[in-house]
Amino acid sequence: MRAFFAQIDWIRNTFFFVFYFFMVIGVFLAVVKPQLDIFRKTNAQYRKELYVQSQVESQRDAEMQKLINYQNQNARTLRGFEHQITQREIEEKLRIIFENVGVVADGTPILEGKYLKQRFVISGRLQNIHKLKEALKMTQSMPGIVRFNFPIHIEREGAELVFSFRLDAYFLNL
Repeated sequence: MRAFFAQIDWIRNTFFFVFYFFMVIGVFLAVVKPQLDIFRKTNAQYRKELYVQSQVESQRDAEMQKLINYQNQNARTLRGFEHQITQREIEEKLRIIFENVGVVADGTPILEGKYLKQRFVISGRLQNIHKLKEALKMTQSMPGIVRFNFPIHIEREGAELVFSFRLDAYFLNL
């Protein structure tokens, strides 16, 4: 065994060992480490983007769920905006109560928020004030969304009451 170790050129082998060792370290530092750093940065950025994306998606899903809940709770009212009340519909409803009714569109529809508003001027004659109350209730039961504008003008002509009021009808801009 001693003869085997005696045949080894220790100085030359040590020199090559040190040379290859530093060469491997140099290649590692010059090639592999920059690639690892790039990979780490890219991976960290990717994970941040995934986290932000998951947060945005969860917020979007929560907002969509709120919207669906709101639409479910207010479905009847929201359907009312889909129906555009016409002058003829108002006249037909109010003829049941009034002897003489006139409905006139007051201008063109006006954009109010996300909805269009058509104003109608309603006038007519009736026997007593209770009929007017019934008429106001009847217009509120229309399939669309309506709102009264006050004041309601009421005058007496003989045994009849002459009235006029404004009614705003809201609908979607389709």
